[in-house]
Amino acid sequence: MKAKLWTKDYVILLIASLFLYIGFQIFMPTLPAQIIKLGGTETQASLAVGLFSLVALFMRVIAGGLNDRFGAKIMILVGFFVLIAVTVNFYWSTVVSALLVLRLFHGVGWGITTTSIATGVSTLVPPNRTGEGIGFYGLTTALGMSLAPIIAIILMNQFSFNFLIGFSIVLMVLVFLLVTRLKMPKEARVVKHKMQLFDKGALLPALLCMLMAFPLGGIQTFMMIYGLELHVKMVWIFFVGQAIMVLVSRVFAGRLYDLKGHRVVIIPGILLMGIGLWWLSMAMGAWSLFGSSLFFGLGYGMVQPSLQALAVDRAAPDKKGIANGTFLSGMDVGMALGSFGLSFIAAHYNYALMYRWSIVTLVIFLVIYLLVFRGKRLLPGK
Repeated sequence: MKAKLWTKDYVILLIASLFLYIGFQIFMPTLPAQIIKLGGTETQASLAVGLFSLVALFMRVIAGGLNDRFGAKIMILVGFFVLIAVTVNFYWSTVVSALLVLRLFHGVGWGITTTSIATGVSTLVPPNRTGEGIGFYGLTTALGMSLAPIIAIILMNQFSFNFLIGFSIVLMVLVFLLVTRLKMPKEARVVKHKMQLFDKGALLPALLCMLMAFPLGGIQTFMMIYGLELHVKMVWIFFVGQAIMVLVSRVFAGRLYDLKGHRVVIIPGILLMGIGLWWLSMAMGAWSLFGSSLFFGLGYGMVQPSLQALAVDRAAPDKKGIANGTFLSGMDVGMALGSFGLSFIAAHYNYALMYRWSIVTLVIFLVIYLLVFRGKRLLPGK
């Protein structure tokens, strides 16, 4: 009999993930703008992106082991409590230094919560449906990251930064209450073993994820500015196209991973991302932005969940928390390096060339992937 995937607890975690990514990621394009508005410098604005990534990276290392020891539900609630407390304090932070300090604690909550939700999902997904189960979880994270900039731009234009804060708090509180109804398997709650900083099996997927996330960091951080360079007001249309294709990828990518292995999903996906970036670098208006987003979004929707499923497949049953923490650290590092590193190209040339050069990391990804898995069986767990 086919193992059941769509349980109540699995659905709760998917909803929690979607609302978490929307409620947190709406500050990615808006917090730097708020820092500039308060009199901060461009460097301080960039720190709003980098600081939380570095702290989240450190917290993922810790949170993975804590999940395996204390259970995912407890750690998810702890993470949301931290995020809610920090976001509330955004209301009273009227100086740049205070916002940057709060951003550090924002990274603490983000690292704990995202790692814990991923661990909970990995625990609930049946072993023979890893690609499908992790794929739908990857859908919620990718969809949240795609929808957040659209929501943020609309709310900032129509209302204010304080309204954005309130919107985020409401989402976080709702999810916190929803997670209290979560029931994890008893055998998955407490595992007694020495805490590890990373999982060896997840290092390769984490490295590949870092390379994949490098151009994504440039898109999340600079797309609004790129729109100004192109004289395009509807820059949010890129994220609409990306969200649509992430949804489309879920129709086939997860099952294809489980049936045929990761090569038939990852290689086409990374090529589609490269085509999307090239088209993005050649964009002349809103519709070319939209067209490029369809290729990039489909490729991203195929590659990211497949890499995470691969990381979980390569981990021992009692090391899923550490494996997820290791993998998601790759995403944080890639996003941070992408936002910082690509900014130097943009400063000396332009954003179009910046996106074109970001394809280099995808080429490196493909070379490493083919060298490592050449001649190996590529079914899940191999």
